Amino acid sequence: MSSNSSINHRSLSAYSQQHRDLIQTYCQLSVQPTLNESDTEQLDAILAIAEADPLISFLIDEADHMLAHFHGLIDENYIVEQQQKIQTCLNEAWLDEAFQDLAHRLQTSQRKNLQQYLKEEGFYSGAIDGVMGQSTKAAIQQCCVQQGQLPQPSPIHTPDTASQ
Repeated sequence: MSSNSSINHRSLSAYSQQHRDLIQTYCQLSVQPTLNESDTEQLDAILAIAEADPLISFLIDEADHMLAHFHGLIDENYIVEQQQKIQTCLNEAWLDEAFQDLAHRLQTSQRKNLQQYLKEEGFYSGAIDGVMGQSTKAAIQQCCVQQGQLPQPSPIHTPDTASQ
């Protein structure tokens, strides 16, 4: 751990301790089924402080999260499903970006080498033509899913000496 992150961790910890009573009051009020006028005003004041202070807002968000777990308000399966959906979207966006980068960066002979590699690995059945079309993209995606990374044929990383 770097000294900078250690300092930040200590600072957050100290800040949390400094505002412990405020967060504790928030927690006590937030679990009440009903609030009287005084409690409502106190909760409103705490939330106003949180709107003005990002660290207080973060601490309250964390308190809400812990309370939701404690009271069984969070469906873990739903959270896992949502995380998987987010990961799928991120993977697709990453693949699109990587594919576009390869299509623009590689010369024709390098694209052919990539297609040949994908064919040899069993991911590609199209023509070895150097065209970065949907078949090549699908093969790259299959390779990424199976191998956990972009295809790694050595010619892709070396300068292309053949003419396009």
